[in-house]
Amino acid sequence: MGASLFKRSLALLSIAALAAAIVFAAVGLSVLGKAYAEASATSLERAVSALAADFDPSVLGDRAAAAAFARRVSSSGYRVTLILGDGRVVADSEADPSMMENHATRPEVAAALAGGVASSLRASVTIGDELLYAAAPIREAAVGAAAGAAAGAVRGVLRLALHEPGLKAALAPARWTFGLAALTFAMAALGAAALFSRSMARPLAILARAARSYGSGEGGALAAASRSIRPGDPEELRLLASTLEAMAAEIGERISAAEAQGERLEAILDAMSEAVLALDSDCRVTIANPSALGLFGIRAEGSRPARPSLLEATHSSDLQALAVDCLDSGAERRAELALYQSSERFFQAFAAPLFESVPSTGKRPVGLVIVLGDITELRRLERVRRDFVANVSHELRTPVQLVKGFAETLREGALNDPEQALRFVSIIERNASRMESLIGDLLSLASLEREGRDWLKLESIPVRPIIDAAREAIAPKAEAKRIALLVECPEELEARVDAGLVEQALVNLVDNAVKYSPPETVVSVSASREDGSLLIEVRDQGIGIPARDLPRVFERFYRVDKARSRELGGTGLGLAIVRHIAMAHGGEASVESWEGEGSTFRIRLPIN
Repeated sequence: MGASLFKRSLALLSIAALAAAIVFAAVGLSVLGKAYAEASATSLERAVSALAADFDPSVLGDRAAAAAFARRVSSSGYRVTLILGDGRVVADSEADPSMMENHATRPEVAAALAGGVASSLRASVTIGDELLYAAAPIREAAVGAAAGAAAGAVRGVLRLALHEPGLKAALAPARWTFGLAALTFAMAALGAAALFSRSMARPLAILARAARSYGSGEGGALAAASRSIRPGDPEELRLLASTLEAMAAEIGERISAAEAQGERLEAILDAMSEAVLALDSDCRVTIANPSALGLFGIRAEGSRPARPSLLEATHSSDLQALAVDCLDSGAERRAELALYQSSERFFQAFAAPLFESVPSTGKRPVGLVIVLGDITELRRLERVRRDFVANVSHELRTPVQLVKGFAETLREGALNDPEQALRFVSIIERNASRMESLIGDLLSLASLEREGRDWLKLESIPVRPIIDAAREAIAPKAEAKRIALLVECPEELEARVDAGLVEQALVNLVDNAVKYSPPETVVSVSASREDGSLLIEVRDQGIGIPARDLPRVFERFYRVDKARSRELGGTGLGLAIVRHIAMAHGGEASVESWEGEGSTFRIRLPIN
């Protein structure tokens, strides 16, 4: 994690202040040292000039006198050197002249031999220390000459020297003064840097905390931060605070608008009965509405699916191929697909690509949306319609052909044979009755399929009379086969039903039970109240229904034994009528049967 603005700015300003203090001290001491050195050199030149002016040149010829002079003058803190005109050292207060080399080449000596006064700061070859030298010529006519008299020839050189440590010691108080001044300057600069850094960092820190709080959902944090900016704070920070506040307000409005739009979109997707899937460019599911989640069993993480691939989610290679084709072409695609879940279901699939803008190419597909409309019921209805038309045509074709054929036979002369004519007329009458029954059943189904329940004649009545009426209607057929019809129903049992329709359903069920039961068996009809419903059961001891035919026995024109059903006069619509009567009441019809052991048909209707 990086350092805060306060720490960074304080560190930078402190470094700058310390650097400035060091530079100030270094430059000041350098200037001071140079000025002091120049002043010392000037003073030393004056001193050596004065001594040289009063020096007796004859002393140069007496080494003892010269050495005594050097020792005497050196008591003032100078190093004293006497040099002959040829550069040889006669006397030196700190070294043996005999051990010293010729000094004619020394800068200050050369200048003095030339008749001038000169100084030089350099290391001594003889003793190795850093010295400040000043040399003046010793002239022949100098001794006892009046002021302003012309100087004579240079007989030698008088040189004075000061040690560099002595200079540094002299400068020590000034250095302490400069150091203290530099330290004071640095401390003041550090304090100013701290104040400046804090004055800059405080409002920025307030704005940063406010922005963080705003991100956590505290809507008024930025407005409060803007009010906390002090009058003395920089105007730029005040402008930044107001800008952030305005941006936060705009962002809040956009977020609210986006959330509202997202809620509307989510509500639309949730309300759609079609399955909707949004995929990315890798054909992974990113969004799935509840219909899609339920259809494919996609596991959701919060409000979003767990991003399975389309093939993993649907197990449909056809749907995967449709999605890939849509992405590759960048165009809408439609297809009719069959998906296998718990059963085969048919869907109308629509795939549309999702694009994003690309500066160079304009746009490119980054995903797609797939909408699946369930058309299973439509296909089933189409199949039912086709089967219905085919079955009706088949059921009517035979009796119509028989009626037409025997009518033509009668017209062509069979009327003259009374016995044959009577037989043909009986056949025509029997087939006309069959067509009448078929048309009646079709009309009953058509009326039962009307939408709503307002056409039902519902009334709360006892159930036992309805069962007795159905029993009496089938009693002659039962007596002919010596089949006993038993009824079990409490006298007090009542239900709110359409008595005529319930009686019609019972007549169909009891009639089928008698038709398909062997002679001298029992058909029982029972009614009871169970879980708030009216349960009516019709049991027989007939031939039963094979397990493979049980799911379809309530379909129109479906017969387990087609030949026998037609021989017994069935239209194939009786059980379909029973099912529709139960559905019209808000109930259901079902069957339980074992081949060769009989069947139990049940009608379950709401009591109220």
